[in-house]
Amino acid sequence: MGAELSVWIIGVFGIVAVVCWFLSKLLIFDSTKHDEQFVWLRSVEEDASKKE
Repeated sequence: MGAELSVWIIGVFGIVAVVCWFLSKLLIFDSTKHDEQFVWLRSVEEDASKKE
């Protein structure tokens, strides 16, 4: 019974970790894209190429 419970707990934490990881990637990418389009009015790549 203890081993089965351990497997379930590890599985649930694994699923939650994967969902959090994908959500954080989505939020970072989407936030940067929104900022480039509406706030900064230029892209990050453009700014990096000007400094070189």
